[in-house]
Amino acid sequence: MHNGSRHKTPLALLVAALLIITTSLGLAGCSSGNGVTKITSPADIGLSEVEIAAPDFTLPILGGGDLRLSDLQGQVVLLNFWYLDCPPCKEEMPYLDAVGKAYEGRAHVVVLNIGDSESSVERYFGDAELNMRVPFDFDGRIAAEYSIGFTPTTFFIDSDGIIRFAKIGGFHNYDEVAAAMEFILAKDAE
Repeated sequence: MHNGSRHKTPLALLVAALLIITTSLGLAGCSSGNGVTKITSPADIGLSEVEIAAPDFTLPILGGGDLRLSDLQGQVVLLNFWYLDCPPCKEEMPYLDAVGKAYEGRAHVVVLNIGDSESSVERYFGDAELNMRVPFDFDGRIAAEYSIGFTPTTFFIDSDGIIRFAKIGGFHNYDEVAAAMEFILAKDAE
């Protein structure tokens, strides 16, 4: 979204650091003692705080047309990288779609498919009415630009086009995705 040099940390170093942190800490979570996870901070759901400009892209989307990430500026964006042979990616997809519906008008949910054919993705979603945009990164160029080494990986981008949170690994339920959305909306309001 932003192409300026305001934030100089290379995205590859950032993602590598996040992977190390996520792996060494495990998927963070606070238990209230009764088996229910209590989410009180971004770290509770594996979000790492970052501050780096989101690389812009233009890609074809499911259903026709193109999506330019910078065109979404002005609202927050959940940008998720996934592919069909990734079980955790498919497991979290209903949660992402539900958040897309719940936060319509306040945020955009973009689930960027890496390398699958359009017809395969169409079969996967079937006739579902989606509450998220599904762009295609057929050659993996955008995934490489974002230094994606593990899927799913999700970035939360503020209304100015700055990545504020990143998560490597899947969300386990709707509440985690909704909490992440609340964290980015709060950060965006600062």
